[in-house]
Amino acid sequence: MNRLYLIIQLLLPLSWWSCGDGSPNASERPVDSQMVAEHVDPSTKFPQQVIEVDSLQRDPDFVTNARNRAEETLALARLGAEKASDTAVKAIAQRIANDQETLHQSWKGLSKSEGPGDSTVRYTDGSREELKKLTGKAFDRQWVEKMVTWNAADISRYAAESEAAKDKTVKRIAGEALPRLKAHQQQLESCRSKFP
Repeated sequence: MNRLYLIIQLLLPLSWWSCGDGSPNASERPVDSQMVAEHVDPSTKFPQQVIEVDSLQRDPDFVTNARNRAEETLALARLGAEKASDTAVKAIAQRIANDQETLHQSWKGLSKSEGPGDSTVRYTDGSREELKKLTGKAFDRQWVEKMVTWNAADISRYAAESEAAKDKTVKRIAGEALPRLKAHQQQLESCRSKFP
């Protein structure tokens, strides 16, 4: 018995050392955090979205971020509906615009902080400006690529928030939006297959 006690006494400090001292370390990430790495897709020349979906994110922060993202998504969708040459791309762009308008209004009603009216100040990565310069099939291809990436990031965020939100209204809105975002993703992926 004394031998077992001695072994435990010797190993206990090692377990504390291997797990850290419990102090927060800037390089450590929460266990329940999901990350999507950023890279530049050579076919689109646009940076792919970097997102960190932290299920510990406070509900008011998520609402503000979701409102801003919905505003930028709405601007991208309206651009697609206006400039797309392919009828399928135009149709999905209009569908996304309609759904994002509703979603934006839902988040705007919950958001306590109002930012500047133009989302380019907050959420643009330069791709909307680049897309405006394109026409025809080149626009269609780049717009679909951008929206596939953008929408996938939103799906990750909304999935995490629909599970982790403490506020029932936030949880409900995120949960209700998720099937529409997934349907958009399927339609975008279908459009994407048209462009080599």
